[in-house]
Amino acid sequence: MPEAVLSFVIVILNKILPLAAHEVSRVWAVKKDLEKLAEEVQMMEALILDAEGKQSTSKAVQLWLKRLQSIARDAEIVLDDFGYEVLRQKVENRKRDKVRNFFSSSNPISFRLEMANKIKNVSASLEEAYRRANQIGLHPVQLPMTSADHKEDRWTDPFVEESEMVGREVEISQVVSMLISSDYKKDLPVISIVGMGGQGKTTLAQLVLKNDSVVKHFDETIWVCVSDDFKVERLLNEMLQSLKGKSADTTNRETLVKELQDNLKGKRYLLVLDDIWNENRQKWNGMRRRLLAIGGAPGSKILVTTRSDEVASAMQTSGLHHLDILSDDHSWMLFEKLAFADGGARKTQDLVDIGRRILKKCGGVPLAIKVIGGLLYSKKDASEWLKLEKSEIWNESANNEGGVISVLMLSCENLPSLSVEQCFASCSIFPKDTDMEKQSLIQIWMAQGLINDAKGGHLQMEDVGSDYFNILLRSSLLQATSENSINGIKRCRMHDLVHDLSLQVSNNCFLNTEDGMVVSHDDEVMHLTIILSRGMVLKKIEGIPPNLQTLHLVGRGIVLEDILETSRYLCVLIVNCRDVAHLPNAVGNMKHLRYLDICKTRIITLPDSITKLYNLMTLKVVYLKEIPKKFSNLINLRHFEYSEFLLEIRCLFPGIGQLANLQTLPHFVVSQDKGCQLEELEHLRNLRDKLEIFGLENVSSFESAAKAKLSEKSSIQDLRLSWNDRKEDCDDNNINSVMEGLQPHPNLKSLAINGFKGSRFPSWMVAKDHLILRNLVRLRLEKLGKCEQVPPLGNLPCLESLVMFSLHNVKRIGAVTGVEPVQ
Repeated sequence: MPEAVLSFVIVILNKILPLAAHEVSRVWAVKKDLEKLAEEVQMMEALILDAEGKQSTSKAVQLWLKRLQSIARDAEIVLDDFGYEVLRQKVENRKRDKVRNFFSSSNPISFRLEMANKIKNVSASLEEAYRRANQIGLHPVQLPMTSADHKEDRWTDPFVEESEMVGREVEISQVVSMLISSDYKKDLPVISIVGMGGQGKTTLAQLVLKNDSVVKHFDETIWVCVSDDFKVERLLNEMLQSLKGKSADTTNRETLVKELQDNLKGKRYLLVLDDIWNENRQKWNGMRRRLLAIGGAPGSKILVTTRSDEVASAMQTSGLHHLDILSDDHSWMLFEKLAFADGGARKTQDLVDIGRRILKKCGGVPLAIKVIGGLLYSKKDASEWLKLEKSEIWNESANNEGGVISVLMLSCENLPSLSVEQCFASCSIFPKDTDMEKQSLIQIWMAQGLINDAKGGHLQMEDVGSDYFNILLRSSLLQATSENSINGIKRCRMHDLVHDLSLQVSNNCFLNTEDGMVVSHDDEVMHLTIILSRGMVLKKIEGIPPNLQTLHLVGRGIVLEDILETSRYLCVLIVNCRDVAHLPNAVGNMKHLRYLDICKTRIITLPDSITKLYNLMTLKVVYLKEIPKKFSNLINLRHFEYSEFLLEIRCLFPGIGQLANLQTLPHFVVSQDKGCQLEELEHLRNLRDKLEIFGLENVSSFESAAKAKLSEKSSIQDLRLSWNDRKEDCDDNNINSVMEGLQPHPNLKSLAINGFKGSRFPSWMVAKDHLILRNLVRLRLEKLGKCEQVPPLGNLPCLESLVMFSLHNVKRIGAVTGVEPVQ
């Protein structure tokens, strides 16, 4: 609990100081109250450090911490209300283009008095908490010189691929032999891989699937992550998802079986059921009957991974493989690869000796070795290695799986800052086995106040969040599942044991529950995930904590109206429910909301009230028919994501240039309408990652194109330029000059040009030294009807992918002539 409370303290300080410095605090006569509140919060920070060492032996300290956490949340809400009013005034000022009178009718004295009283009430609560701390024997502890929210070094080391496996070659061969064998008499035999948590069962199964013999032997491979949710209709639906890339809209078992029959008829398939916990033979028999009814060709098999021999027995396993621990030699090979990787500790005899002693404590379990190896990578001195070797955590459990937990705890305790630890805890809002997007995690951490927006610093919050993400990767607390050469690692997941640890680290602040069953009205719970079973309808959540900060809804049958009415203090709202088609007006009252993800719903219109969410930093939708007229009021919006597949080629966001903080804008459509010219991009200086510009036929000159200032947008990695190919009567000089004005920044890694009507490429593409495109990794040229010559591309040092399509008039590539037209 001390970590959770201390995290709140840091969040509050990050909010108080800018507000105290703002002009409105002086006008409202609360500047001194805010400064006093900041001093009291800092005193609490010193007391919390003392409470950390005493809470395990003192019930009074535990209750004090719980009370302080409640006060801290109240303080955060008050400060958010104050900050919201500052933002509202900023929007009003922009509309009137003059300094706003803070004593106007839109800012009545009653509101100012109410705000001043709330600040004083929080201050009084903190004073009472301080007196109570003295009564129970707590004393301020000298704070360390460096803030707990900053680390000394940035962990930006190369990622070690999780697919690398040491010492399992023989076991891969053994499992492959069982899978391709024809010796089994039973139809659809089960092959089980059994081993303790963290031993590499899932990774072994993944490598088995990639084996050439397995690839040739089976027509289809189906992967289903089962975990502890063994419901037949869900598993059948997951099979369809694996086969077709989308799930069925029905929960009827017979309908699902029929659809699977159609997909697997005459095919020999391998079904992988990963991480099974069900020991109930009747449940398995029910699933097996459906699998036998599906059919498929003879030789189809099931591969299971589980921690339990009882599970393997209940599934009537025909072939059993117990996954062994790694040998000492193989353990050292894996450890060495991580701890002594480039940029890590220097391999001295002292560190080798200490490392071998630490390695014995890992018990040959790969997950433990990866975690401890990643941790020691960042420790350069023998004294730091010795400190970890002698840690008391090793004594907490003697069994192997407990040993893995000890290693995970050790890694968590050695994270370089409290903020990183709280970001790790925040990952638990996603259910087990979820593929998590890197950028979504970072945006959620920002919304929860776990990343400080350091004014005047050279790093954006997103950059700090990326550093935190890399630390968790390096520590093996997160595992990468998807990456590319443009954006690097895009997705990740957590091992089940790591997910359990993240919930433990959160000290009851995070809760995952099913079917809306929040049994306690517990103020400790600040972040709630509800997973709804098929057929359930959730209109309201019984026992929802009044000051809930994060709500993640998963499933079908969710009715948002009542839920939003009772969750007005949310900072993060994620709705993963395909049958939700309406966003209630009540969302406009959620003025603390900073992250709204409704991209996995059927919502295609936004209520006008959403434009009151001045704090909103991230908005994710699947598709929008239209946008509210006052959308530009969302002055804090940094990330606006929507589907590219349903995009209509029209200007949907006039005046988007007013959103000066915007960083993510996947598409922009140029038109002649007001607020839709290319110059709207001029003020969006922080755009990053991917940008696609449509309607460039509506740009008439070099000057107009240059107003977008693409050459100054250093964080755009992927740029796509598109012209409408139906407009043929283009002035060649004009269109060539437009392309010249669209020069990107040299940091660009991917460029696509579609429908360009000019006769020549711009100078920034044809220059022999290629200084502008020196970092380009991918290039796509499509439908360039008039160009006769493609620029010389052989000197692009980083180019990995080149696609040319429908270049009907091309006669030369670089200096080479006589080239056949590219169709």
